[in-house]
Amino acid sequence: MTRNEDEAQPDVDYLRERVRHLEQASQWHHYAMDVLTSMTAIFGDHSQSRDVAAILESTHECVGRLLPLEDAGYYTVDDESSFHLSFRQAGCEGPELEAIVEQLIDEGMFSWALNQNHPVCLPCPGNDDKEGARDDHLVLHVISSRTRIRGMFVGRTRGQPIHPRDPGMKVLSIVLFNAAYALESAALYTLMDHQHKTLKKISERQSLELAHQYSHDALTGLPNRVLFSDRLHQLIQKGPTGDEDDSSHVAVILMDLDHFKRVNDSLGHGYGDHLIKNLADNLRTILADTELLGHHHLDEGHVTLSRLGGDEFGIILDRVDSLDLLARFAQHLLDNVSCEYVIHDHPVFLTCSAGISIHPFDGRDVDTLIKNADAAMYEAKQRGRNHYHFYTQDINAQTYRHLMLENELSRALDRDEFQLHYQPQISLATGKVEGLEALVRWEHPEKGYLNPGHFIPVAEDTGLIEQLGLWVVRRACADMNRLETTGLPVPRMAINLSPRQFRQADLAAQYAAIISDAGIQASQIELELTESTIMQDIDKAVEIFGDMQQLGFRLAVDDFGTGYSSLNQLKHFPIHTLKIDRSFIRGIPQDRDDAAIVKAIVAMAKGLGLEVVAEGVEARHQLDFLKGLDCESVQGFYFSRPLPYDELCEYLQASESVKATTASSQG
Repeated sequence: MTRNEDEAQPDVDYLRERVRHLEQASQWHHYAMDVLTSMTAIFGDHSQSRDVAAILESTHECVGRLLPLEDAGYYTVDDESSFHLSFRQAGCEGPELEAIVEQLIDEGMFSWALNQNHPVCLPCPGNDDKEGARDDHLVLHVISSRTRIRGMFVGRTRGQPIHPRDPGMKVLSIVLFNAAYALESAALYTLMDHQHKTLKKISERQSLELAHQYSHDALTGLPNRVLFSDRLHQLIQKGPTGDEDDSSHVAVILMDLDHFKRVNDSLGHGYGDHLIKNLADNLRTILADTELLGHHHLDEGHVTLSRLGGDEFGIILDRVDSLDLLARFAQHLLDNVSCEYVIHDHPVFLTCSAGISIHPFDGRDVDTLIKNADAAMYEAKQRGRNHYHFYTQDINAQTYRHLMLENELSRALDRDEFQLHYQPQISLATGKVEGLEALVRWEHPEKGYLNPGHFIPVAEDTGLIEQLGLWVVRRACADMNRLETTGLPVPRMAINLSPRQFRQADLAAQYAAIISDAGIQASQIELELTESTIMQDIDKAVEIFGDMQQLGFRLAVDDFGTGYSSLNQLKHFPIHTLKIDRSFIRGIPQDRDDAAIVKAIVAMAKGLGLEVVAEGVEARHQLDFLKGLDCESVQGFYFSRPLPYDELCEYLQASESVKATTASSQG
């Protein structure tokens, strides 16, 4: 070997050592990269990332490749900041590691290690006490993201302690740092999943509530019109087709309370709602009576009860095989729901009316069956209420005419088709016109003049009577002013009030405002109400009459003798005039009963200090009889029929001329 070769030898050894070192470094680098690459398993897929155990298992696979571990455990933090062992190295199920951790906690080393931002290696507690375990060490490292501690890693190794700068320890920090973020992600996914399930439950519950609200009545809890119609539609689809062999049918019963508006007007809508609930409970009880249903060949499973709106209820009866039994069942319903209801210690007696339609005879679709049952119910009301009625073709024609009249009546006010006619009231003492009764007439564009009997009941049912009543007062006041300017004043004007007007809460205030604007004194207006109307609710009538009297209006009881009032009841009313019904005047003096009634009314009125007006005087013998009783005033065809304004003026002028001529001749 030459000298140059000897001098070059150290350089070769150095290079060989350098290559070996670089190969080891490269090998470790590749190993570390392999470990870091495998860390992606910590996060797993979308579903696994919610599982804490799966995250810690993937974490341990990486850690186990970094450190020679005899045992290892991963502690996680709960919402109350308590640590719990969540994952343990496989094959190390004994309590030894947990006991060691408990000792570390007691000594404060566990808490100290949590506050370190790098892994620490400590002698294992109990090395001095356990033979063969003197070289055991613990590796502790917090599992923490940048914002929150998620847990603690505790690993037990055997042999020499591992330096914190050891490459394995450095990579351990990276692995556990990523594990902390994976745990945060798991907590977030768990929270989101919990919120999603909660929102889903809320949404499902709200959907059920909305569906129930859509298909059920809020006040009574019964099915509403939507569910009623749907149920009826289903039964029609699978029901009989009208063949001769059909032995059972579907019946629709519509029923509502008679004069229910009086309850709301007099007692308030709160009382009305309680009454509706009580009625619904009553109907439920009746329709759940299996013995009753069986007696009428009906079954509880084939009965549907609904509240269709307001005070109207609907009942569907499936598999009806006897119309006679159906009629008896309808009557039983009315007999049992028409009774006295006590609402807040206030007794209210109400009756019901019902209409019945049968599929397929009275309609083959939902709308037709309901419409025809409603028409039959209206017919029952027209026939006196507290009754049921089956649908017939004649009812349909009547209902159509009624509907057409309603539509025409609603437009008549806007088209100024109404007129007032006035019938004079004559003083028997002086022969003078001492008052006028305003009577509304409808000048129908096609049918000509219509008397009140043709349209007032319709106006009453639809509520148009309230607008019409205000129009009558305004027109009557205007005509009184016109008579004043022509020199033909009248002492007073009698205006009729319908039952519905009488129940208006602001009736007195509205009338007072109208006559004030017209410049008319309240004492010039006499408001007439029929005896039968005031007898329906005496206490309320006395209250309203008192309000009217305080405003200065005169008050009269019309059609007296037909409402079965007693003298004891009559004395409570602040009235000025009694009007004897024309039905009693027609038979006097020949009919002894009529004559006796008229005598009694006149005597009673005089005893109470009231004036008496006899209606319907058409003959001289009637007039003479009334004069003999000292009756104050009369009205009727004997003197004049109801006159339009222009003819009234002529009548009043003629009366004044006759009086002037008579006075002149007597002078």
